[in-house]
Amino acid sequence: MAMSLSRRTKAGCLISMLIVMSMGAGFMLGILVSKGLQKKKEDPVFWKQAAMKHLEKLHPNDAQRAKFESHTDKAVTELSALREEGIKDVWEIVLRATADIQQELSPEQRETFEKIRPKPPEIGAK
Repeated sequence: MAMSLSRRTKAGCLISMLIVMSMGAGFMLGILVSKGLQKKKEDPVFWKQAAMKHLEKLHPNDAQRAKFESHTDKAVTELSALREEGIKDVWEIVLRATADIQQELSPEQRETFEKIRPKPPEIGAK
């Protein structure tokens, strides 16, 4: 005895499957867009553009705009240096901790630890 599904049941299953697939695709797309935006926010050029756009709300004249831009350039340069310095300081602490941990390991553990230990990013490689 063959079971046959009604058209309404088949349509409901197909629509449900379409909804689930759309949700999955939307979730993945959202993750990709979020990562892209986060990476963009780490770029000093973006910082300057955002600051200048915000300062445009003051309706500056050309002389003010030039002064704002020089002040913004200086601030972005300082912030970039501070950010790089902070990242270096964090990695000094992490590397010091990993060196201390490595001293406590057996030779077999050291081999595995070498594969999983955190590695510092290249700073200023942009």
